[in-house]
Amino acid sequence: MMPADRLRVSKADDRYQVADESGPMRSFDTIVEAVRFVRDRGARLWLDWGRTIIGGQIAPQDFVATFLGSDVGRIQGERHGPGAGSWRWSIATHDKRWRGHGGQRGQANTKDEAVAELEQAFTKYIAETSHGTSSSGRSKRA
Repeated sequence: MMPADRLRVSKADDRYQVADESGPMRSFDTIVEAVRFVRDRGARLWLDWGRTIIGGQIAPQDFVATFLGSDVGRIQGERHGPGAGSWRWSIATHDKRWRGHGGQRGQANTKDEAVAELEQAFTKYIAETSHGTSSSGRSKRA
């Protein structure tokens, strides 16, 4: 079940669809409009999460966030030193569908907090894209 504070955005028929646990809620012409809808409901994007693989090896305590098939961020657990046990997160995307690299980063006490903070920051990052900045622009509907 999808919590109310996280909403999925997917591409469907050249539009962007927002869904909650009960199914589709609404669709939009642009990704920015869809993400603003998510933000305005007090929610965050539910990003897809997977393991970070470097040189064919799974990196320990290292996870990558993707959105619409593109890497958008990463969380890493601190294993050594004074920050051991905490988690770092960062937004990093070069996808041409929205404005360039975010660069936002932070640190959290737990993995779940790092996920939530990255998802919230990425939601804000896309929602604050000014009109005309996102190259995803309007959908190409006939």
